[in-house]
Amino acid sequence: MKRTMIALLVIIAIIIVGIGVYGYSAYSGSSQNGTLVIYAADSLATPINQTNAQFNSKYPHVNIQPTYQGSSALISQITQLNKTPDIMISANAVLINTKLIPNYSSYNIQYAANELVVAYTNKSKNARQINSNNWYQILSQPGVKYAVSDPNSDPAGAYSVMMLQLANSYYNNSTIFSNLIANNSAITSVANGTNFTINVPTNENPHGNLTIGADAAALTPLVQTDSIDYLITYKSLAQSANLTYVTLPEELALTNATYQSNYNTIQLKQFSDANNSSVVKMAPIIYGITILNNAPDKQIAEEYVQLMLSSTGINITQSNYLIPITPAILTNISTNVPSILQSYVVNSSATNLP
Repeated sequence: MKRTMIALLVIIAIIIVGIGVYGYSAYSGSSQNGTLVIYAADSLATPINQTNAQFNSKYPHVNIQPTYQGSSALISQITQLNKTPDIMISANAVLINTKLIPNYSSYNIQYAANELVVAYTNKSKNARQINSNNWYQILSQPGVKYAVSDPNSDPAGAYSVMMLQLANSYYNNSTIFSNLIANNSAITSVANGTNFTINVPTNENPHGNLTIGADAAALTPLVQTDSIDYLITYKSLAQSANLTYVTLPEELALTNATYQSNYNTIQLKQFSDANNSSVVKMAPIIYGITILNNAPDKQIAEEYVQLMLSSTGINITQSNYLIPITPAILTNISTNVPSILQSYVVNSSATNLP
């Protein structure tokens, strides 16, 4: 009798486990074969590579093809060169709203935040003197080499030059932007009352002590090898590269949406190779994800984004020095969010960004 009961319990357990496995598989719903093309901001290379490995542990036959570059450059490939990735992950969530919705995508999921810092090593000139109060003075000193990434193609560069314009008012010093940017490049700032428009021509012509690189990740080795002294970059990149960094005041670090009224006073006009201009508004550093309307394999793409928004994805985000936004936030123009993702997001009206 006991043996019969034990056998029955074993059979029930097997059935329950089977149902659980089936339920997970049915919920996943994706084919285990295919190609997933991901365009992602260069600052996300490490966490996305880790997410890829996690995804492939479940679906080893899915060929994941990531491309890492400045977000503006990647979005231009979609809108101007008719490229068709499955997923776009931008370091500036606003770019998805303004350049992809509604013609190329339908929704924008804001899932992580970052901040600006001034990164350096102990071999950088005047490294012992720099702090959160005098960093812009140190960068302005003779012989000090510093860098920002390209404001035309990389949000880190756009954030950086707009931050330097905002620093003028924050420190009540009208020379910061001109000393660090305008006097050392073809980038200019035009005032309209208390508002400013920064113009970034196709040929930025950096000279003097200023270096402008393609993207923030590509500039990091220049600091590590002492080719430049300081780099205005994302905190996540500085930390992952084991660089020392100056923490900027919260308003200039671009981490808090409560300063949006100040950010609204500054915009940046970008120019593409075709000499077409577009305007980027200053905003907190928020990363956005979208799946393209014409994604070749939406089911696989939806499962990948689900992984990014899950507790596993949140742990990957956090372990790479980014600030997870949980639950993730939909921008107010988002529509047609897949059912598989709806439990991971809230509407923008329900909460505030970091």
